[in-house]
Order: sequence, then C-alpha cells, then structure tokens
Amino acid sequence: MHINLIEMQFWRYLAIFLLICAPIGIVLSLLLILKPQSLERINHMSNRWITSRHLSELLDRGISIEHWFYRHHKAFGAAVLLGSLYVFIYFAFLFDKAYALQNLNWKMPRRMIDALLDSLVLFSLTGAVVAFIVGLFLWLRPSLLRDIETDANKWVSSRQAIKIMDVPRDQVDRFVTHHARRFGWLLLVGSIYLFFITFRSLM
Repeated sequence: MHINLIEMQFWRYLAIFLLICAPIGIVLSLLLILKPQSLERINHMSNRWITSRHLSELLDRGISIEHWFYRHHKAFGAAVLLGSLYVFIYFAFLFDKAYALQNLNWKMPRRMIDALLDSLVLFSLTGAVVAFIVGLFLWLRPSLLRDIETDANKWVSSRQAIKIMDVPRDQVDRFVTHHARRFGWLLLVGSIYLFFITFRSLM
C-alpha cells in the first residue's frame, strides 16, 4: 500500500512537471515558427563552451612518493608482514564457515554461498602469502622490487583521449536552425498534445 501511494505521487508530480513544460514548449515552438532568429540568439548565448582542458592538465600529473616510500621501507615492510600474518591466521584457523553460513541472509542457494565462501578463503590465503613475500622484500631488500615497480608505474596520459572528446559539437543545433519552422510545427503539435494529455490525467 505504501509503495502504491509513493508511485501515485511520483506519477502525479511527473504530470505536473510535464504540464508546466508543455506551455514552455508552445512558446518555443511559436518562436521557431515566427521569429527563428531570436531563438538562434538565445541559443548562441546559452551554448557557451566550457573546456575541460585545464582541469585535465591538473589531473594528468604523476605524484611520486617512491623516495619517501623507500626511506621508510622497514616500517612499510613490517606493516605488510603483520597484516598478511593476521589475514593468514584468521582465514586459516579462526574463520568459522558454519557460523558464516548460518548468519548470512543472502537470497541465494546454499551451495553457491558455500562456493563463494571457499573462494573468499582461498583468495585471502593466497593474497596473504603473496603479501608476506612482498613484505619481506620491502623489509630486507626493497631494491629487488624496483624493476617490478618501474614496469608497473608506466604513466599513461589521458590527455589525448580527453582531447578528442573536448570538442564542441553543434551539428544538431545547426540542423534545427536550418529547419526551424518545421521543428516549430512539430514542437507545437507535440506540446499541445502533451498539455491536454497531462491536464486530463490530473482531472
């Protein structure tokens, strides 16, 4: 009942919104039919192009923390070691699968939940072992990770991809401008039809 009331209110507000938009559409359609030049000036004023190039230049910069990271490599290595040990001990000895199955209220078959929990445990144990090895390298010999880090830290600039999209496209505006009166008549008929349909639905 509560959901039906919300749905009714939604459709009512939508009808009111369309009822307000319909007269605006009628005014715009009359401008397109009678004075398309005035609507073209309004369109030119409202279509101000704001480029995102400056924002992309700010975001498209690498931030290097390697020097600070390697200066404190023992602390980072110890933190990774402790975290990996905790994850390994928890999922290897402390994780209670039966308790998790009993308390999970997912609307899924029990076999699927069981398989997901097994995957979670396996993934966590594998990740803990890998993290433990990485933590040892960080703690004892961080230089062994420099080659991997160099390959992983290849900078891929997004400027070229954004440059293609950061171009004004006014093909639709020019098409409507060249066929202003035809679009005006279509908009007028559609707006009048929308006005009467929404007005009738509210009565």
